Amino acid sequence: MRAPYVCLAALFVITLPGVMTAENPFSFKDTPGKLPKEVVPTDYSIRIVPNIEKLTFSGTETVRLSVRKPVRQLVLNALELEISEASLDGKPLSKSAINIDKERELLIFALPSESATGRIRRGELAAGDHTLALSFSGKINQQGQGLFYMHYQEQASGKKKIMLGTQFEATDARRFFPCWDEPAFRARFQLTTVVPENWLAVSNMPVESEKKITGGKEVRFAATPPMSSYLNVFVAGELDLIESRSGPTQIRVVATKGKAELGRYALEVTAQILRYYNDYFGVPYPLPKLDQIALPGGFGGAMENWGGITYYESALLFDPRNSSARTKQNIYEVLAHEMAHQWFGDLVTMAWWDNLWLNEGFASWMGSKCTAHFNPPWEVWLRRELPRDPTRRPGIAKEAAMEGDARSTTHPIQQTIATEAEANSAFDDITYKKGQSFLRMLESFLGEEVFRDGIRRYIAAHKYSNTTTADLWSALSEASKKPIGEIAAGWTQQPGFPVVKVKREGDGKVQLTQERFAVHFKNPPPLEWKIPLTYSVVGLPAEASAEAGEAPATLLMTSKIDNLQNIPTDRALKLNLNGAGNYRAEYDAPSWKLLLEALPKLGVEDRVNLLSDAWALVQADRAPIALYFGLVEKLPASTELAEREQIINVLDSVNRLLVGNPQREKFQRYARSLLRPTFEKVGWELTKGEVAAATNLRAGLISALGDLNDPEIIAGCRERFEKYLANPASLAPDLRPPVLAVVGRYADEKTWSKLHELGLKTTSIEEKQNYYSALAESIDPKLVQKTLAIALTDELPTSRAIFLVPAVARDSGHPDIAWEFAKANLKTLLAKTDAAGANSYAPSLFTFFSDDSRADELKSYAKTNLPPASAPDVAKVLDEVQFRTEFKKRLAPELNAWIEQKGL
Repeated sequence: MRAPYVCLAALFVITLPGVMTAENPFSFKDTPGKLPKEVVPTDYSIRIVPNIEKLTFSGTETVRLSVRKPVRQLVLNALELEISEASLDGKPLSKSAINIDKERELLIFALPSESATGRIRRGELAAGDHTLALSFSGKINQQGQGLFYMHYQEQASGKKKIMLGTQFEATDARRFFPCWDEPAFRARFQLTTVVPENWLAVSNMPVESEKKITGGKEVRFAATPPMSSYLNVFVAGELDLIESRSGPTQIRVVATKGKAELGRYALEVTAQILRYYNDYFGVPYPLPKLDQIALPGGFGGAMENWGGITYYESALLFDPRNSSARTKQNIYEVLAHEMAHQWFGDLVTMAWWDNLWLNEGFASWMGSKCTAHFNPPWEVWLRRELPRDPTRRPGIAKEAAMEGDARSTTHPIQQTIATEAEANSAFDDITYKKGQSFLRMLESFLGEEVFRDGIRRYIAAHKYSNTTTADLWSALSEASKKPIGEIAAGWTQQPGFPVVKVKREGDGKVQLTQERFAVHFKNPPPLEWKIPLTYSVVGLPAEASAEAGEAPATLLMTSKIDNLQNIPTDRALKLNLNGAGNYRAEYDAPSWKLLLEALPKLGVEDRVNLLSDAWALVQADRAPIALYFGLVEKLPASTELAEREQIINVLDSVNRLLVGNPQREKFQRYARSLLRPTFEKVGWELTKGEVAAATNLRAGLISALGDLNDPEIIAGCRERFEKYLANPASLAPDLRPPVLAVVGRYADEKTWSKLHELGLKTTSIEEKQNYYSALAESIDPKLVQKTLAIALTDELPTSRAIFLVPAVARDSGHPDIAWEFAKANLKTLLAKTDAAGANSYAPSLFTFFSDDSRADELKSYAKTNLPPASAPDVAKVLDEVQFRTEFKKRLAPELNAWIEQKGL
């Protein structure tokens, strides 16, 4: 892949004024957190005995402590645990010495005034090595927090089974065993557990010993290397596995009985990615085994536990006969992301949650880089330019982050995290996707080899330790001999991003002006960035040489205003080549006219970038709707997936915004006229040797045209559904999700019941997801109520059950019904929600409204019903509802004028 910013490295020698104050390198004693730093655990020996019938567990642990200076109490973390016994250096501690602070999630031991060993005097624990022993008990949760259970249907028999799993990030290891549950407290962990004899138990390390005991078997795992507590994992149940080796590393895919073979694709991909990362990072994967573990519930994503990564089943298992091309791509990307964490996050861990982006932004970038390297036809970077519509699932990469980053509720990549509760809210688009985009841009600045050298230095210097962002900049600066921290400060330490305004002034001079780009944000604080601009003059001979591999023209914009010289007045100027930069471009009228004329000469990357910027300008009220749709209508005929998906996303967003508006039908006719020509080209049927992009485009068009009430598409989907009922093989896996969704959207009660029946019968998580997602599409209010009621049952894993409510709010056009249902059943729904979603679940259901009165309702509801930790999520949703309300009022008359002009 061409690296458009490679020549900018030479520009870094410029002295940059106004550089922000950088944070300090990692220092254990200065790292934030509640726990005192005088006592450090070095080794845990933990024994857990689950009681499946009672959904409880009992445990014991011995913790070796390094006491760095005398202390009068021991302070660690515990949550929802009962402590029955405690001893220090073999001497029992009295019940009165054990204090649990439930609000702060702390376990505090007051020290006795004397000890027979002479090592504790006057209530003070001397510096040196000590041993803490505890007995405790806790509960097995329904939701994905701490130790949790999952009910599922066994593949072969269809019988209901139960299994156990854990989810500890950000701060839930303390629900499983008392521990120093902050990232900087690295220690070795050795787990022993008792499980039924026919169960398989899995943890971070290989099994060291296994023996039969009364009531089952005792399994002891080898001790881990020093690591953070949240990276522990324990999974147990009636499981199968497949395995292979990659060099010295044993790799396995673990799943419920009958499903392990569906992990064959993941097993092959794991070996490929592991070899790539071993080489890239310069430090081989350090553990003896790597398990990829499929869970049928508990949470909806994946977790990078060191040596034992857990995934929701549909993110790991691939059925060649029934899974779609989209599923295959998603599995690869998720594997690449989670495996990148084995180095960036596990081997080297952020010091505190304010540097979470070091884990997640890097894994997002590295995972995408790896996926693109091995799968060029997937257009990984290009397809990551799509916008996020908040009424759809969270968007991807740069555009998703930029939409949120333009609002008043945004935050810097490096954000202040004061408490554990705030940590769970830090897992957002800015952390993941803006972090990813910035790292991609930084790699382009320095060149791939220099950047990789810096990463290798960073890993080698900090393995088995913790870091801050300053440590990464230091390693990259050493490798590049450039002041990386100075360039990076504006992008990581302040919120938002710039728009570069382009104005032609005659005689070949073009003035460039930067300012903060904002949407629904009046008078944002003015900020400036060091912007690495790339640009080309479309049609010049030099462009051809750039395409052949030479670097494009560049400018490091270090002030508010800069200029380009010698730009031909009759040629189009395109900023931000391939859309790789994290900024918008706004062109004056002469520049835009030339760009429209030059569209056939632009590559798809630059056309998608123009579409994304044009729509963003419309949202920001910097341009009328005619700017965007004028561009769409000028595009050359194309079946390029990324370009068409960008248009589909915008049309879908507008269509949902106009629910209940009398102009919606007119808009739908216009939108169909834009999409039908592309669908006529790709058609209904897959062709032999068809690339995945064409397959995905067909599916996207069917779904979009169905939502736009296209009678031919609706009839075609119903016809194919009837054939599918008689012969499931008649409908290609890639067409099942969109066809079922359209059928579900316009279903009568009989069809709804048939979809529900199919969902109940199948043991495939992917198929279940297709059927229940189709139920959530229904626009019939009576069927909406029936779908919502499923969320309270155990038909689906907890993470899927609670997803039904926002899915109905988003897809059915009845967010009011969904909210009233959720409000009446919120306690039950929250009991199924994992830690990552607990703060955002209720506020998120308002996202689908576009009425100021709903914003007022959310304010009132949050004030009396939601915890303080929900405040950031509430603020984001309030802003979104208010923006949608304003945007709908502004958009409707502009759309009407544009469509009437077309005579539709």
